[in-house]
Amino acid sequence: MANTSKKKMTATAKKSAAAKAETVKKETKSEEVKSIAVKPEAKKLTTAKEPKKITAAKEPEKITVAKEPEKLTVKEEPKKTVKKETKAETKSTKAETKSAKAETKSAKTVKKEETKTVKAAKKETPATKKSVKEEPKKEETPVKKSTKKAETKKVEAKEEKKSAVKKTETVKEKKPAAKKAAKKPTKKEKTAVYEVLSLEECIQRMQAMGVQHVYEDYARFLMDEADIKKLEKDIIEGNNLKNADFAYEKDGYDTDLVAVTLGKVADTMDIKAMDYKDIKKDMNTAVKTTISEDAEVNAAEYLKEFKICEKLLMIGQRKNIGDSAIVSELIGADVDAFVAHFFDLAYAILPDWQYDDVKFYEDFAYAVLSQYYDLFTKYQLRILMDVADLYIKHGDFQHGDECYGYILRDNQIKDYIYYRFASVYEDIDFNKAKALAYESLQYVDGRYTYYQNIMDIINK
Repeated sequence: MANTSKKKMTATAKKSAAAKAETVKKETKSEEVKSIAVKPEAKKLTTAKEPKKITAAKEPEKITVAKEPEKLTVKEEPKKTVKKETKAETKSTKAETKSAKAETKSAKTVKKEETKTVKAAKKETPATKKSVKEEPKKEETPVKKSTKKAETKKVEAKEEKKSAVKKTETVKEKKPAAKKAAKKPTKKEKTAVYEVLSLEECIQRMQAMGVQHVYEDYARFLMDEADIKKLEKDIIEGNNLKNADFAYEKDGYDTDLVAVTLGKVADTMDIKAMDYKDIKKDMNTAVKTTISEDAEVNAAEYLKEFKICEKLLMIGQRKNIGDSAIVSELIGADVDAFVAHFFDLAYAILPDWQYDDVKFYEDFAYAVLSQYYDLFTKYQLRILMDVADLYIKHGDFQHGDECYGYILRDNQIKDYIYYRFASVYEDIDFNKAKALAYESLQYVDGRYTYYQNIMDIINK
C-alpha cells in the first residue's frame, strides 16, 4: 500500500508539475500575444498609406512604441518568483529574452520606417502638401515652425551669399588701386622727393650707391663743366651705376639722384662753369663803358664790375689758376683788359666814397693781383700808388706818405713815383707838392721821362 501511495503521490506531483508548466506556457503565450498585438499598432502608425498622421519631422520619439514594450516586458519577474524552476521554465525565459530582442529590433525598424516616411512626406507633390494643410491645426504647427526655420535659414544663407559677393566685389575693386600703388614713380615724383632732402643726405645716398665723392669734388666738377647733363652721364658711367641694381622703390634712391645732387651743390656755389657765358657778356659790356658825370650811375657800374672781378678771383682760386690768360680762354673774354678798366673806375669814384671803402678796395685789389702773377707784375706799382693817393685824398696823409716812402725805397722808377706823389698834393697842399718836386731832383734829371712834368709843378 505504501508503494501504491508513493506512486500515487509521484503521479500527482508529476501532474501538478505538468499543470504548472502548462500554466507558465499559457502565460508566456499570452505575453507573446500581447506583444504581437502591440506590433500591428506600430505598423499602422508607420504605414506609407497614412502619411497625413505622421507630419511632425522632429518628434518621431513620441510616435514610436519601441520603448514601451521594454516597460511591459517581465524579464526579471520569473527569476524573482521561481528560482528553482525546471528546465521548461528556463527555456521559457530564454524565449522571452529572444522575444524582447525581437521587439527591440522591430522598434528600430519602426524608427527607420518613420524617418523614411518623414523624408517621403517632405518630397511629396504639391497635391499632398495641400492635403497636409487641410489637417487640424494641432498637427500643422510643428510643420509650420520647421518650414519657417528652413525659410529663415534659406534667407540667411542668401544674405550671407550676397555679403560674400559684395566682399569679393570690393576686393576686386580694390585690386586695381593696389596695382596703381605698385606702379613705379615718375622722374618728376622722384625728383620732388629728392628736392626735400638736404645736400648732406643726397651726398650720403650717393655714397650708398658707391659714388664716393664729397662736396668739394662736385664743386670742382661744376667749375670745369657747364653742362650738368654731361656731368650726370660721366658720374653714372664712371661709377658703373647703370649695371648696379638700385631701385627707388627698394632702396629709396636711384640714378636720378645724381642730377638733383649736382643741382643742390650748384645752388651753394657763387661761381660755376654754367655762369661763364654771363660773365663773358658782362665783361665785354663793362670794358666799353665810360665814367659818367652821374655819381649814381658810376656807383652802380662800380658795384657791377666789382662782382665780376670777384668771380674772376674765385675762378682762379677754385680752379687753382695763376695765369689770367687761361681764364680768358676759359671764359672767352680778356681778363687783363677788364681788370685795368675796373682799376681806372675805382680810382675815379672812390675819392668821393667813404674811407672804409678805400681800405676794402685795397685788400681786394691785392687779392686779385696775388692770384694772377701776370697781373701782379703789370699792375702792382699802379695799385700801390692808387691806394696811397686815395688815402691822401681822404685826408690820411701819414698813411699815404708811408705808402709812397715804401715805393720809393724799393723802386728805381723814381721820376714817375715822385711825379705821382707831388701831383696828388697839388689840389690839397701846393707847397708840399713843390717840396716833393724839389726833393725828386736829387734823383731825377733830364734823362728821365717825367722830369719835365716835375719841373712844371716847380714852375707853377
